[in-house]
Amino acid sequence: MHNHDSQLAYHVMLYAIQALSEGDIRAIEDLDFTIDEVQQLSQLPVKGLKHLARLSGHFLRVKTDHHCFQKMMSHLNHELAQDALQDELIRHEAPIAMMNTLFGMSTAEYIQRQKLLGIPPHGAGRPIVLSDEDQEAVWRCWQQAEGQTPSERYLAVARESKHPLRNLWSLIQSWEALANKQASSAANHD
Repeated sequence: MHNHDSQLAYHVMLYAIQALSEGDIRAIEDLDFTIDEVQQLSQLPVKGLKHLARLSGHFLRVKTDHHCFQKMMSHLNHELAQDALQDELIRHEAPIAMMNTLFGMSTAEYIQRQKLLGIPPHGAGRPIVLSDEDQEAVWRCWQQAEGQTPSERYLAVARESKHPLRNLWSLIQSWEALANKQASSAANHD
C-alpha cells in the first residue's frame, strides 16, 4: 500500500474513533464500521493504528457519494457567487443598512469585508440627493432591471446609472414603499 493510502486509512480510523468518543453513531455507520469495530480500534495504541493503516487496503475502501458531492458543489458555487455579489455591492458603496437587509450582514462583517477589499470607510451622513433628471434615469434603470433578484437589481442600477449605492438605496426604498402602499390601498378598495 502506498504511503498516502496508509495516511488516508490512518486518518479515517482516527475519525471513526473521534466519532465514537463524541457519540456520533451516524458518522460511524456512514463509514460502514460497526460500533464494536471502532471500539476495537480505540483500544489500539497509535503504533498499532499506524501498522493497521498500512494493511488497511484489505478492509478499508473510501467511496465518493457522487450525488451528494454534486449537491455540495452546487451549494458551494452558489455561496461563492453570493460572496462575489456582496463584494461587488460593497465596491459600489452599498450602505450597511442595505447589506443587512439583503444578506443579514452585520456591521462588523461589513467593515471587515471593506478592509479585505481595500475600500476605505465612507463617512456617515446623508446620501447626496440626486437631481430630478438623475432620479428619472435611475427609475428607468430600476424598471429595466425588474425580474432580477433585489441584490442583482441594485447592482445593475448602480452600474448603469454610475451612482454609488449609498445614494440609490434610500431613494429606491422610498419608491418601493410608495408602490407597496399604493398596491395595499388598491387591494383594500376592491
